[in-house]
Amino acid sequence: MITEGKLFDTNIFFSGGAGMFLQYHDIVKPVYLYAIIKMILTKTSLGLPIEIVDRMSIFSLIEWYIKRRYINPLRCLDYRKILDGEELDNLLFKIITSDTSLYKISPGLNIRLMLDMYKKHHMSFPVYVYSENEEPYILEDCKRIFPGISIRYLYGDLKTAVTKCDQNFTYILSNIELVKDLCKILTGTCSHVLLAREYRYNYKDHCQTFKYNLYDLVQAHPFVRIGTTLATHPSRLAVAFGQILQQGGETVDVTN
Repeated sequence: MITEGKLFDTNIFFSGGAGMFLQYHDIVKPVYLYAIIKMILTKTSLGLPIEIVDRMSIFSLIEWYIKRRYINPLRCLDYRKILDGEELDNLLFKIITSDTSLYKISPGLNIRLMLDMYKKHHMSFPVYVYSENEEPYILEDCKRIFPGISIRYLYGDLKTAVTKCDQNFTYILSNIELVKDLCKILTGTCSHVLLAREYRYNYKDHCQTFKYNLYDLVQAHPFVRIGTTLATHPSRLAVAFGQILQQGGETVDVTN
């Protein structure tokens, strides 16, 4: 029995219980979705055919986002190949880092409920949040949505970031390419890796066949446990989006 105020050491009882490593985008928050939403609400196309999504219902827009072919949703809009991939990646990065309200209004995903239980049951393990590029507001945002939990923000080279973690960590990622790289990095450790299973960009097809066979990855890295998880709840996203519309949203200049 866990007594009030007593820390519960998950490292003793659970595989992957020494700590948690979370990818920020599409695991903690869907900021890229809200970049698209702001483009729609402010009628800012940036030269892209925003009309593809601007008449969609809330549920249809969320479904489009979850089932998009590319991590960067601007690539999905740019079906005429107006810009190359690097230009679109730079444009998305500029949009999301030019105004912190995109982070603020994006709702927390399923992991937020898990970390609520972390607090409630006085669990004791470090929580690291990771992004491939440095985004200065991520740490502040995580402190805001995970009050009372000590969050460490890591970014950049994945291998370097993972050196900050103990062997018995749980890693929750949205990108299967990072999962593939992570398994090599974690070879020989007793780690637990979870991949968000709903995002189409992780599949060869329409969410039937992963780009990499997870069973083969397990066989190649026998001490690393690999599985899938559900990162999003579309109905909760729709409710959060509806609340933003009712409140009038916040003005975000995505042209800066």
